[in-house]
Amino acid sequence: MMEANMVIVSVVLVIAGGLIVFLVREQFQGADFQHNLVGVWLNEYMNVRVLIYDVDSIFQGSVVWADNMNNSILGTRVLENLRVGMFKKCKGSYIDPVSAKEFDVTLHLKNKTILKLTAFHKNTQDVAFAQEWKLIKP
Repeated sequence: MMEANMVIVSVVLVIAGGLIVFLVREQFQGADFQHNLVGVWLNEYMNVRVLIYDVDSIFQGSVVWADNMNNSILGTRVLENLRVGMFKKCKGSYIDPVSAKEFDVTLHLKNKTILKLTAFHKNTQDVAFAQEWKLIKP
């Protein structure tokens, strides 16, 4: 009976230790993710560049360059209130610079230079569109 209790205690300690290591690792990777998220990103159509910046660990993104067809959207904020979550994902809002329609958005770094943006219809899990953006300048 005593040995069974010791085994249970040992298993619980190993699981708790593993969980602590996982959470600490996620926190440090989250900081690395935040660092890698800041920069100028070129959209998939190569006609808009968005500067993603950090204000007190909440990220925003504004159009800093657009081709001649999209000049009128310069300065428009397209990403708002992005917060880093678990597993190198960031959630917030995307505002279409042309229609002003708002979407829920998830950002995920595929690697240091490719950002996957997935936009969902508000308050649903229905994907509106997905794009991959390329880092121009960190």
